[in-house]
Amino acid sequence: MTAAALRVSANRLGPGVIAGLLLAVMAKLLSQNMHAPAPLIAVVLGMMLGAMGLQAQLGAGLDLFAKPGLRLGVAMMGAQISWAELAGLGGSALLASGVVVLGGLGIGALAGTALGLPFAEALIAAAACSICGASAALAASQAAPASPANQRTTALVIVGVNLLSTVAMLGYPPLAHALGLTAHQSGVFFGLSIHDVAQVAGAGASVSPETASTAALAKLSRIVWLGPAVVLIGVMLTRGAESDGKAGALSRLKPPPLFVWGFAALAGARGLGLIPPALVSALTACSSFLLLAGVGAISAKLGPKALLEVKPRLAIMLGTVTLAVAVMAYALTRIFF
Repeated sequence: MTAAALRVSANRLGPGVIAGLLLAVMAKLLSQNMHAPAPLIAVVLGMMLGAMGLQAQLGAGLDLFAKPGLRLGVAMMGAQISWAELAGLGGSALLASGVVVLGGLGIGALAGTALGLPFAEALIAAAACSICGASAALAASQAAPASPANQRTTALVIVGVNLLSTVAMLGYPPLAHALGLTAHQSGVFFGLSIHDVAQVAGAGASVSPETASTAALAKLSRIVWLGPAVVLIGVMLTRGAESDGKAGALSRLKPPPLFVWGFAALAGARGLGLIPPALVSALTACSSFLLLAGVGAISAKLGPKALLEVKPRLAIMLGTVTLAVAVMAYALTRIFF
């Protein structure tokens, strides 16, 4: 590539790349100072940037975070999977989390269809409630067809699940006490039912150190299912397209997206002890940063008008799946723990 071409590329991508970096940094700093969920702050900051009408100047650079950067961030989450730590909870944790993830996806698909939501949007919302909140919504959106509607739904789902997770963080500890759950059982319940990692940690820490540790491990057992769930979402969307008479190229099952393979490879490498602790920390930090930048970039490209287009039925569905996941988590906690 010539020097002139490099300058043109830098001029086209530079402003958006800088904006995406700043969105992620500001979301992280504000999250620490305000004790608020960083993804939610990234959405708000992105919407504020979008309100300035700079999409034409920033769009190309923001796309780097909204597409390849986002996929790389999800792939890097695989390095967080510690099989040795999960073994402390036993195989029942993986089984219970699998039931929660598959049950949440199924209930979400049914609820979304009943409420009249497009199938892809329903699965994005269901993934967020069933697996790991904003990260799962972003991963599912990469498996769904690229469209403004799906991007708008993803941003709105991130707002919704963060609000629901915050309510759960405050409400589930006294609920667990009222239901007579032990400290260990409470941790499992929080990890299996609360959407986002930060709120899981907050709920556990409000009870005891043991509960906080158990909650983190139970949550990790749900994140293990992220890769298989994204593959399943791809299969469900393919079958949905076939049933709508849009078979064509979609009728052949697509291989899992590259970022899913990356997630699995890093999880396997971590399990085999091939990733040193310092690199695990670096990958975790990079993943968090890229996900925040991706959330901010998507929101900036949409602008605040997207909030006015939120469908009440999407809010109803998020609440329905959240309740269903909580009920399943409680029943499985009683059965296995």
